Amino acid sequence: MNERVLFVDDEESILKGIKLNLGRTFAVTVANGPEEAIEIINEQGHFPVVVSDMRMPKVDGATLLRTIKESNPETVCILLTGHADFEFGGAEAVQSGLLFKILSKPCPPDKLKATVQAALNSRGRDGPEEKAPDFVL
Repeated sequence: MNERVLFVDDEESILKGIKLNLGRTFAVTVANGPEEAIEIINEQGHFPVVVSDMRMPKVDGATLLRTIKESNPETVCILLTGHADFEFGGAEAVQSGLLFKILSKPCPPDKLKATVQAALNSRGRDGPEEKAPDFVL
């Protein structure tokens, strides 16, 4: 069974391309903007991986992913962004565990596919680093 992945972008043509390129590998759901993404999650429940564009009207991708992560901590989040958007604090977001990865746009379909697969494979681990034991003998 294919894993469910939610892609969020405000450009219909990008969503169509993603569905076409990744739809055979993953159970792709697309949302045209942040509001639709939240509606879909409320209706369909948790998605193992959510990929969002950074620049969208009203709510940016980083804010959307933070909101999703707060209510679904097990969701793995990937941000697609133009290189000029790295100023928003992307490195800190990756280090904090909020984002699994930041990919630059345009992102080749094979790179996007490999990153989504890596995100799916990363689930079930204790996060970016292994947890230390509660006590040491």
